[in-house]
Amino acid sequence: MDIQTRRDLATYLEDRMTRSSSQLREKQRLEYDTSLVKTYLLEVHPSGDGSHESIVAYMKQVIEGEQSPFASARFRQTEEEHFFQLHIQAKKGEVDLYIDATTPRFWIVHSMEGSAEVDWCIERLSRATPEFDTFWLPVPFLEWAAKTGMFSGLGLDFDARDFITQDIDSDQQVGYLKMQLWGNRAGDILSTLRQAKAFPHETTLSKVKVRFSLDDESYSVDDIKFNGKITARGTSFQCHQTLVTNIQRRYADALRDLEYRARIIHETEGSRWRIKGSPVTFRFRAPVKDASILCERLFRCVPPFRLWGVPVRFTDDCFHVAAVDLHVGHPLDFEIGKDWMRVYLHEHSCGNTIIRLWTNLQHTVDSEVEAEIDGEPIYVFQSPNG
Repeated sequence: MDIQTRRDLATYLEDRMTRSSSQLREKQRLEYDTSLVKTYLLEVHPSGDGSHESIVAYMKQVIEGEQSPFASARFRQTEEEHFFQLHIQAKKGEVDLYIDATTPRFWIVHSMEGSAEVDWCIERLSRATPEFDTFWLPVPFLEWAAKTGMFSGLGLDFDARDFITQDIDSDQQVGYLKMQLWGNRAGDILSTLRQAKAFPHETTLSKVKVRFSLDDESYSVDDIKFNGKITARGTSFQCHQTLVTNIQRRYADALRDLEYRARIIHETEGSRWRIKGSPVTFRFRAPVKDASILCERLFRCVPPFRLWGVPVRFTDDCFHVAAVDLHVGHPLDFEIGKDWMRVYLHEHSCGNTIIRLWTNLQHTVDSEVEAEIDGEPIYVFQSPNG
């Protein structure tokens, strides 16, 4: 299908959503050649001023240049501003990604190909290209998303095996927990698992399923994952798009609020010189046994943390790290203990570093890790409209 406008894409994806939903309801499985709608949210720092022309020039260089993350790929414009198609020859087939870059820093990417192939393309793009990162949705964000509609399922994903020196330490209840639950009582089960005598430090939300409606007839059923991937079926692409846009805007607000409050900026007023900004503090409710192991795992240049640094011990249990974020390449500084971590963002450092770190600490160290600035949460997710 020749897709040149956002309306063309909406019509095409709504037709596929409706067919997939109907087949799933009638046969309890999808046809072999039918895939669910997949949407990915990306945080991007393209060179230039964010104009349509500058994004085209940047993406042509990234996708079709010598350093392209893909062996074969084409980037093309459509008939609309900030709306593009990326065609990739993936490992087992061709993939088309439709990119809405209306907000130049926060992109929405749609596709209909199989998850394995599209996930591979997004992973290659975000890992191999420093300017790209995915959205990272910490537990409070997913809890907020679950309230935007009917909460009907969840996924849990906690894996501390890379952070413990023995199979399971004596005071570590669980080193690995992975679970999926579907049904209207998902929230009750989540509350039970979080109780003090259950698994409060390992019950990390990785996905929520939400039935989102704009009226009594149209709806979408969306699986919202912690890495910014949203999979949808239902009767209305508009419902899905509205939910995606709400998530995009709220994430952008959270990121800008974080950067405004946390970036350490040196200012002068006449002859006076002052420092503006405060460090982000992470608090672990379940202290780590050895802060040196935490440092070793965080700063080894690999996903999901994407940080490089050399830890320097300054007391028995505390370390200082002058680090570099491999996303964009900006510097930042860390102070790390057994039950806390402080992060100092430099003037131009990307706030997505903080949200990525927070999210992945919840998935690998302690699901109850909290993040704050000056004693207040870095962003409060109270209600769908709050």
